[in-house]
Amino acid sequence: MEVKATLSWHFPATPVLFLVKEVDWRKRLRDAVVRSGRKQSWIAKEAGIAPETLSRVLTSSLSNPSFDVVIRIARALNESVGWLLDERGFSLSTDEQKQLREVVRFLDDMLAGATPHRERPESNALAASAEIPRAYHVRGARLAYETSGDAMSGAGILDGDVVYVRPMRGTREANSRVVVCRVDDVEYIRVLDVRAGRVRLLSRNDRFAPIDVEASRFELIGIVVGRTGALATGK
Repeated sequence: MEVKATLSWHFPATPVLFLVKEVDWRKRLRDAVVRSGRKQSWIAKEAGIAPETLSRVLTSSLSNPSFDVVIRIARALNESVGWLLDERGFSLSTDEQKQLREVVRFLDDMLAGATPHRERPESNALAASAEIPRAYHVRGARLAYETSGDAMSGAGILDGDVVYVRPMRGTREANSRVVVCRVDDVEYIRVLDVRAGRVRLLSRNDRFAPIDVEASRFELIGIVVGRTGALATGK
């Protein structure tokens, strides 16, 4: 009798070693806090969490915050969660991304054979005689300005909108806020960025480069506490 036998070999699966880079997101978060120049109490308030919660997140390796808390803190610091976790495509912080965009814009101008545009942009704030709505009056608004152009479109302030301004002279509270200011008798609506004695006016449209200002030539008029649509259309 003929017997047929089939010999089968069974090898165990080849083990695969995955090397996962440990990301010290807590250290990145602490660095972002330092760069912001803000007090932890202010950051916690902006994030809508208790100061004690923020302190534990920053210092305790045993703290295991929810993803929602991490998102809130990142937004308060104007950073992306992807950068905090070192995700692919988010290797640069917010400040580094802004600096890179400025370099790219400069190189584009040079490659095109053009001289980089260094002239200060035209005013985008015109004093208006609009009546201040009660909702903004109770928040301290005493001045009104009509917006021109789209430098602040990313902040929801469009061409022809009217913004209502609470007068203010000190820059501490106004830092990182949308403000109306004056530089050499030219008035702007911009986001104020003051760090280490350096004054920068930031747009909310990538087509507009930051305006670097000497402190002696800068005058803060106030912070924007509200807006309405264009005067011409009554929106």
